[in-house]
Amino acid sequence: MYLDWKSLTKSPEKLWIISVASLCLICVITFFWNLGNIGLIDKTEALYVEVARQMVLTNNWISPHWNGTYFYSYPAGGYWFLALSFKLFGISEFSARLPVALMATAVVLMVFYTLRYFGYIHQKPDNSLYLWLTAWIGAVIMALNPAWIAWGRIAVSDMLLSGSIALAMLVFFVGYAQPDKPKIQGICYGIFPILLSIAVLVKGPIGVILPVLGIGSFLLYVGKFWEIFWEIKPFRTIAIFLVLTLPWYIAATIMDGEIFVNEFLGVSNFKRFTTVVFDHPGPWYYYIIWGAVFMLPWVIYFPLALVNLSCWRWQKVRQSSRDSQLGLYCFCWFITTFVFFSAAATKLQGYILPVAPAVVIILALFWGEKLRESPPRYEKLFLGTAIFNLIILLALSIVSAISVNLIGEDTSAPTFAENLGKSGIPIISSISWGIGVIIALILLFKKSLRTWLWSANFVGFLAFVSFVFPPLIPLLDTERQLSFREISLEIPQKVAPKEEVFLIGFTRYSIVYYGDRSVNFVHGMEDFKSQLQSKNFDTDTILLVVESTFLEDSELSTIDYDLLSEKQAFKLIRINPQDIINK
Repeated sequence: MYLDWKSLTKSPEKLWIISVASLCLICVITFFWNLGNIGLIDKTEALYVEVARQMVLTNNWISPHWNGTYFYSYPAGGYWFLALSFKLFGISEFSARLPVALMATAVVLMVFYTLRYFGYIHQKPDNSLYLWLTAWIGAVIMALNPAWIAWGRIAVSDMLLSGSIALAMLVFFVGYAQPDKPKIQGICYGIFPILLSIAVLVKGPIGVILPVLGIGSFLLYVGKFWEIFWEIKPFRTIAIFLVLTLPWYIAATIMDGEIFVNEFLGVSNFKRFTTVVFDHPGPWYYYIIWGAVFMLPWVIYFPLALVNLSCWRWQKVRQSSRDSQLGLYCFCWFITTFVFFSAAATKLQGYILPVAPAVVIILALFWGEKLRESPPRYEKLFLGTAIFNLIILLALSIVSAISVNLIGEDTSAPTFAENLGKSGIPIISSISWGIGVIIALILLFKKSLRTWLWSANFVGFLAFVSFVFPPLIPLLDTERQLSFREISLEIPQKVAPKEEVFLIGFTRYSIVYYGDRSVNFVHGMEDFKSQLQSKNFDTDTILLVVESTFLEDSELSTIDYDLLSEKQAFKLIRINPQDIINK
């Protein structure tokens, strides 16, 4: 399909303004809209935000603390972003999530920039409009995929790590691809170690291991390892990285010594890779499944996109110009990160997030090539994949329509299904995906327009995040989080001086943030008795947060207690610990 739109490329400044403004609008919808209108999500976000809050309250920016003790699961760098936001805008859910949303947006824009100049595989297209389209497709997929949206709206370390790695990888490639522009190359190679330092300060050594593996394997494959090693001025690069990174590690070692070494280096890094920690195991194909889920429906074109790269043509790749190697570069980035985390014993869905930008760029390169193919390649495979794409959109529309009937019973949110049905959200969601279905059908039947099938996913996703997200997220918060948050907020008003607070039967870390104090977490009555017997209380009573069903079914129902507050499924009660110990 030939696009004679050369007149549009005569004003690149206007195209830049239109493109960046459009992408920023999409990012506002996906990452910023109603960012602070729901409470902190249990468990990880509530924990992470509380550590940052403690930094601000105690003015201790070296030693992370949570619930009255050290918390060295992550370095301090990620908390610094949140704490700085707290300093600038006040302590709130919006302030906590703002750095994450900004990082997600920065990657979207950097993906666009990289594809705009290097979004081709074999030969740079004569018509630069194809580069603009490829860049726009890539940026849209980056902004509108489930993984990037989910982690772009919650204040945890995953997006800060993935974003800093993605920016580092792309900045490095921009420098690598322009050997004829030493000034730009020098700036890129100078920014590269700064971004690596941020990644290491956010999550630890993994922040430098993953980029080194990806870049190193790429350079070895194209036969340019030592050439680029000296080109980046390694001593300067390493010096910048160490000067920015080491001070906190040295300070933490001096201040906290054995605790820092054992908890951060020992448990949070080495043991996570070699053994299963925190009860998060997974089979070797764990990330194949979750990676596919988090990139739906875009990911169904990934096999074709990999074939499109022709990475196995080793000699041809080695002879190609640097600026045409973005696809191979992203493949090395993807495969090294994917294999690394698949080999680790501990597995969590968020760990795979750093590969998302690489996958997106590979997909964008595929669509960019598809737009200017003449004649089209792999037409039958493409048609089969496109039909599967249509089926996915249709399934999303159908599931949305009947979603109320698919929701199981949840004691912590007993009215969710009923209120979801009354809200009309399932119908709106079904229509959103249904629009995508209609567009896909039209494009499928018109052979000359099939290369625009990506737009069906774009329209469906944009409609979903524009019209379904705004009412759905607050409803979920109201049904699942609000009552617990309200009862947690009452703790500071109800608790007596030196009176301890316990949470029994379930775990929600947001109680520490909203209750504004340390909390004892206990799993069941035996654990509760054991903790009570080991403590010396300064008061005759304690406060206890408990679910109503647990209270009724346990020994707690047989003792005298004062009901201080009740919010739906949760109760705040005051008891004498001796009544439990003597049972």
